Amino acid sequence: MRGSDAEEVWRGDKMSVNQKIESALNGITKNIWPLCCPDEHSPDVYIVYNPEIEMPGYHADDTDMEWVQYMQIHLFVKGNYIGLRRKIRASLREADFTVTDIDTTYEKDTGYSHLCFGCYIEEE
Repeated sequence: MRGSDAEEVWRGDKMSVNQKIESALNGITKNIWPLCCPDEHSPDVYIVYNPEIEMPGYHADDTDMEWVQYMQIHLFVKGNYIGLRRKIRASLREADFTVTDIDTTYEKDTGYSHLCFGCYIEEE
């Protein structure tokens, strides 16, 4: 984890959703950032992620009991992405995320294949 990321904070002994994503995917690439790539010249492989929606998982006694974080994880790669797609899917599953869909596009102007993984996880 990068210590300079202010949005990533420990909640007691629990990891934030951002920390879980970065921990799950750091074996795929070290180039992982929230929201966008900060580099002027993007690397050939990088991942960015963003929240999609946050909502209660279920209610009991008129109170939301657990919250579910829906996230989008974007893989940008120049070249073949098939192996990386499988590794990301497996790594997210191992970290208790549920992958709901993968949207694949090719960005002709940049030369990147862009895969958007929709996923969610329940807060601890």
